[in-house]
Amino acid sequence: MKKKALFVSIVLAGVLSLSLAGCASPFGNPYDVSMQIDTEGTVGEWLSGTRGTSTDARRMYEEAKEDGYSGTYVEFLKEIGNVTDDSAGISRAMMSSVDVVAQFERTASVFESSAYQSAGGGVIYSLSRDAGNAYIVTNYHVVYNQSSSGKEKVAHISDDIFLYLYGGERTDGEIPATFVGGSMENDIAVLKVENNQLLKHSDAMAVTAADSDAVTLGERVYAIGFPELKGISVCSGIVSVTSEYINVTSADESKTLKMLEIRTDAPINHGNSGGGLFNADGRLIGIVNARTETEGVENFGYAIPSNLGLAIAQNVIDNSKVNDSKGAMRAMLGITVQAAASEGVYDETTSKAFVREAVVVTQVTFGSASYGKLRVGDRIDSIRINDGEEKAITLNYMVGNELFKVRKGDTVTITVTRSGKTMSFSIVFDSDDYFKLLS
Repeated sequence: MKKKALFVSIVLAGVLSLSLAGCASPFGNPYDVSMQIDTEGTVGEWLSGTRGTSTDARRMYEEAKEDGYSGTYVEFLKEIGNVTDDSAGISRAMMSSVDVVAQFERTASVFESSAYQSAGGGVIYSLSRDAGNAYIVTNYHVVYNQSSSGKEKVAHISDDIFLYLYGGERTDGEIPATFVGGSMENDIAVLKVENNQLLKHSDAMAVTAADSDAVTLGERVYAIGFPELKGISVCSGIVSVTSEYINVTSADESKTLKMLEIRTDAPINHGNSGGGLFNADGRLIGIVNARTETEGVENFGYAIPSNLGLAIAQNVIDNSKVNDSKGAMRAMLGITVQAAASEGVYDETTSKAFVREAVVVTQVTFGSASYGKLRVGDRIDSIRINDGEEKAITLNYMVGNELFKVRKGDTVTITVTRSGKTMSFSIVFDSDDYFKLLS
């Protein structure tokens, strides 16, 4: 199936001069409003206690508590099953979200310089609260600026990055972060926080990811970001397209990138860049990074699928521990694949429709990792890394996504259908030549 790439412009990280748009409240965030009417307690206590008490779910929970139920509201919702309240999951997602502010210095001449900043969102990828340590995933273009002086530790990457947890942006809640690494080609950057006291005493949580390959059309989604530097903000919509390739300009404006994205009609504003796109359960399905800015086209927002974005993030973290490249090191099979057939399938068990593709090898490079094993015409059925879970390949892009998970020394087992027969091949990635650095 041929997919036409749509050209869109990257969502620029919001700056102070931008006007308010869309989904921000003129009264500040709900926690701040509750503080103005003398509500006491921490953000976490407020989140667990303010849930639209007029809803059936909340009334049932209060009645259950009177009868001796001791679990939390979220636990209660999971137990009753047939009653849902998206705010419970989204509140958890908010506690996994951060504001990201990156400061730069622009040198106009030998005698003149000016300071400026950009801002976006981010998600807490991993967290060690006791130690005050965390890894944060955001967009590369949030912390990169080609117009900066270029004298930073990593050229054009901000040396002064600050994060704010939910509620902390209204106080002196800035948390310093450092750049670990990232991939401009994939618009993913990883930040690190170490030994921070605010983080130690917070209710922050590491994000919980969903399988972005299982996202379906019409699914409710929520974009959490930092529009207009007014604090963490939530906007809702649905999934419009589960996966498509779009063309965006790279952060350094040097080339056009072809990027895999989930399309949503949730309002995406300047400042949403790097923030999470979450499903109704508050699980991460994407990292927001782009929107259309074309006259006559409305509500086309885009997010990098979580399966891809988080695989790149983990790759960057692992790679940073063994070299100073600060990029992502993707394994290279040395093959070209394409979808030879595509069909819509309805799953009666889940009552969901999805697309399934037949992924076929169209070229094998001489001397590559797969040379002498895979052949043109092989249909790739699954990929397994070492003794891990076997990943069924039902969409063309899944092959490339899986390769971000491969490290040097790993054994990758590929199961294919060849001339009607199923066979498996093991490939050991024991050579540096089998990897490509994506900066």
